[in-house]
Amino acid sequence: MRYLPMSLALGALRHGRGIEQLLGGFEEGERRGVRYAVISPTSSGVLYVTCTAVEDTVDLARHSAFLYPSDDAFYPEDANREGARTIGTATTPEEALMLAERELGADPRWWVDLGMLGYEYRDFIVRGRPLGPWQPS
Repeated sequence: MRYLPMSLALGALRHGRGIEQLLGGFEEGERRGVRYAVISPTSSGVLYVTCTAVEDTVDLARHSAFLYPSDDAFYPEDANREGARTIGTATTPEEALMLAERELGADPRWWVDLGMLGYEYRDFIVRGRPLGPWQPS
């Protein structure tokens, strides 16, 4: 089971484990990118909701592993060239999920445990790198 039912997504966040979601592909100019959301709990109880935009550069013909997109930020002005932007913070898992849905268009059905995004990205590549919101098959 790759996708977390809402009860397991909330449980992961309550136990201090992050979750993530592939949001989809986009194109600006002649560059293609991928966005994904991460909800990261902290030991102080604050949950950070971030959105990362990176270049979509992986070639599966050369790589057989389940890979994340390139580490290069899509927008050069992003701090540390990681592409992550903090969207906001929340004090409860429910608030964090609602923030991600409202601000990023995250779908409550497609959250995965932290570290599983590579599998999502591989499926995204296999399906032809579609533009727009990601809808797993």
